[in-house]
Amino acid sequence: MKLWNLKRTIPAKKSAFLDVEPIYTFRGHVGAVLCVSMNPTGEQCYSGGVDGTVRVWNVPNSNIDPYDAYDPDVLSLTLSGHTDAVWGLAFHTQKPQLLSCSADGTVKLWSPGSKAPLLQSYAAEPAMGVPSSVDFVHEDCSHMVVAYTSGRCAVYDLETSKVVVQLESNQNVEGGAARDQLNCVVSHPTMPVTVAAHEDRHIRFYDNVTGKVVQAMVAHQDAVTSLAVDPNGLYLLSGSHDCSVRLWNLETKQCVQEITAHRKKSDESIHCVGFHPTKPYIASGGADALAKVFV
Repeated sequence: MKLWNLKRTIPAKKSAFLDVEPIYTFRGHVGAVLCVSMNPTGEQCYSGGVDGTVRVWNVPNSNIDPYDAYDPDVLSLTLSGHTDAVWGLAFHTQKPQLLSCSADGTVKLWSPGSKAPLLQSYAAEPAMGVPSSVDFVHEDCSHMVVAYTSGRCAVYDLETSKVVVQLESNQNVEGGAARDQLNCVVSHPTMPVTVAAHEDRHIRFYDNVTGKVVQAMVAHQDAVTSLAVDPNGLYLLSGSHDCSVRLWNLETKQCVQEITAHRKKSDESIHCVGFHPTKPYIASGGADALAKVFV
């Protein structure tokens, strides 16, 4: 993983873009890093990888010299428990708790600062498939929402591990579930609504109380891979293998901006999108090995 200071920008040659050199490289995973999450204060970040571990990092000072010697204290903790790749992470907005979902079929709840960090492990019935994405339900912090490769999606009670409501996501299961895979799920910050990114180019909005689809829209020309909701709950950001990042007004469900952001590589393009928590920045990461920030 690499850390950049966005205030240290260098104008690139013959280009309107600014090149930013990374100020720190975090080394610890064996194999690819698949997901990252930051705690609300920005003091620690969490990464999950192909090696099945979740690692907790202390974020160095933003004015660190990139040529300083490696500081082993940057790696604060390694959370072991998964037996296969960790695909997704979500950090609680109020409590120091972290969710991870893995190809081993489980979702785990961690308290990274405590002596026994693993609080709970959740395994769904095999028909649900493998969890592909997870998020805390922000409107009710005792619940989490989990998306699966089968196209199913469910809200769970964190304490009892029981399904509270199954979201009606797998309507088009004719001819196999591959096109129906759920790639990303995010919870609305203030309303009982879950937003899901599907392999079949759709973004679907679900009511967490009834489990019904509130709205479904063909949002991209290829699989929708990633979603982010801005901290105020007014805008939705989506990324797709069609090389575009799209910004949506959540009230009208209209696309207000489209950015062709990344090149295709091996039929893949955009893997993640995000909003800055306080500044008017959006960011995307792609298969072309670039991370881009848009102002």
